[in-house]
Amino acid sequence: MARPKSEEKRTQLLHAAAEAIAQRGVGAPTAMISAMAGVAEGTLFRYFPTKEVLFNEMYLHIFRQLCDATGAVLDPSQPLLQRAEMSWNSYIDWGLAHPAWIKAVNQLGMTDILTEETRDIERTLFPDVGLMEACEKSELFEGLNIAFGDAMFIAIADATLRFAAQEPARADEYKLSGFKAFARIFLTSA
Repeated sequence: MARPKSEEKRTQLLHAAAEAIAQRGVGAPTAMISAMAGVAEGTLFRYFPTKEVLFNEMYLHIFRQLCDATGAVLDPSQPLLQRAEMSWNSYIDWGLAHPAWIKAVNQLGMTDILTEETRDIERTLFPDVGLMEACEKSELFEGLNIAFGDAMFIAIADATLRFAAQEPARADEYKLSGFKAFARIFLTSA
């Protein structure tokens, strides 16, 4: 008789998958993930039938935490620019606190590993600050794949995270500069 599945072990596997992706990319082997979680590789497949299922569930697990942190600071009564800056600062702060997780989410977000179901859930999790509508109105992204806008956001955020981590004493300056670049691209028309 098989032992019941443990939520703690499942979470360990999800976190190990994020760490492995951050280190080795989406090609990280399941043997590495299971070793990082401290379980046998067969145990990994008891919880997740395929590597793709593991990666989709890991993505949503980490993305939920990111969205919860970002959404917690938003004040819907503020104008769009202030809401966007609150969201940006929260995203950068969360990324600085969880560098491997943000790297894993961003890497997976740019692949075709994520299913349409995962993408649909992702859209419901993101705190609504009016950014999506503003981006859709931007001439820069008109008629283009939405993933292009995501990639542009990630590029600016990754640069901000990298420099803020390298120079923590100047992190606020990098956050502000990164936000200004983000706002010029996403919140104004060309």
